[in-house]
Amino acid sequence: MRILGNSEKAQDVHQEVFLAIWKRWHKYNGRTNWNAYLYRAAVRKAIEFAKQSRAEQSLRQQSKYGTSTDHPDGPLRTAELQQMLARNLARLPRRQADVFILSRIEGLRHNEIAEILGCSQNTVRVHLHRAVKQLARGLSDYLNE
Repeated sequence: MRILGNSEKAQDVHQEVFLAIWKRWHKYNGRTNWNAYLYRAAVRKAIEFAKQSRAEQSLRQQSKYGTSTDHPDGPLRTAELQQMLARNLARLPRRQADVFILSRIEGLRHNEIAEILGCSQNTVRVHLHRAVKQLARGLSDYLNE
């Protein structure tokens, strides 16, 4: 829900995740942490949905976050920024997008992200650094206005 900003889309992701797991159940080895496996599958599916064109519509619904009341065009600028962020996030490599969303949107700590993604905390830091750098480049023209 936090990634997509829309309960209907979150329910769609929920159903798709369980359908995908059901189809691949025969491959599940039982040694994997079930909670981390399920969480990771849900996050990845949500990111897939966010990368589709529908992500921009769901982000517009989140315009209540960060809306500036100092300027009359604050809500419009916030919606534009969210659309640009969604487009730039969709251009990131998958692992960088995963780490950015888990860190900045979900609010997870590096050690939690490392456990979910099955990598080291240093790898999480590197992916987050690269994602933030690339997003900053993609949004620099808009933010410098």
